[in-house]
Amino acid sequence: SAELLRNADSAMYYSKEQGRNTYHYFTDDMNKGASRRLLLEEHFIGALERGELSVLYQPLVDIQRGAVVGAEALLRWRSSVLGAISPDEFIPILEQNGQIVPVGRYVITEAIEMAASWQKYGNFKIAINLSPRQFRDLNLVRFIDDTLRKVGLPGHLLELEITEGVLMSGNYPIDTILAALNELGVKLAMDDFGTGYSSLSYLRKYPFATLKIDRSFINDIAVDAADRELVSAAVTMARNLGLHVVAEGVENEAQREILLELQCGMAQGYYYSKPIPGDALTAMVRDSEIREH
Repeated sequence: SAELLRNADSAMYYSKEQGRNTYHYFTDDMNKGASRRLLLEEHFIGALERGELSVLYQPLVDIQRGAVVGAEALLRWRSSVLGAISPDEFIPILEQNGQIVPVGRYVITEAIEMAASWQKYGNFKIAINLSPRQFRDLNLVRFIDDTLRKVGLPGHLLELEITEGVLMSGNYPIDTILAALNELGVKLAMDDFGTGYSSLSYLRKYPFATLKIDRSFINDIAVDAADRELVSAAVTMARNLGLHVVAEGVENEAQREILLELQCGMAQGYYYSKPIPGDALTAMVRDSEIREH
């Protein structure tokens, strides 16, 4: 009976991942997935205290000038037993079991403190991803306010990246939360633009400052005319709405040249830099500032 309950639990988790109001029969693949999930959950306990978690930073670059103007903070986990675990694998687990809230606070604190140290080189912004569960945290706004005040970082240099999934997930006062963040001067970015169904209506409804074009549209931009047209349309629309535009996942010179031609303002991706530790990004920020003068 214990195994039966465990299998039913696996099917339930799978159904949750596939969306609400669905049901699924238990399969061997689910069993493997559930075993892996339990293994990761078990090894994640105490990961922060053991120093297994870290925040890396991927530079945000002004395409025209080639200058670093900010960075996106990215959580990484290197287990002392299991090795490096992909964020695509462990973050959904943290989201489901609620650990994303305390872990997210660690990321917010680290990233804001790092961004404060860059300010002597200019107004560099820091972007942080927020999951649906983090966004629903009733203490989120107060925590961000306290952290900004503690290190003296102006609110407008913090940008919170959310996907439309955040805005679709559950009954909570989205308008109130966004208004409170707006009062702090914190900016809002629509992440993974183009992958959802309602992105356009959300852009009109909520006070976004930045639109991030999903990497799936950038991958083939140099060889696929349709992708190029879609990116061109997104850039034009964003400009007309007064939004900044960031192209995600830029990996080669051909992509960069087309984005420059389309007047896309900013980009990030391995062409410029992989995610790097804070001290390496600080050196990059410093060098960027030196080149500007």
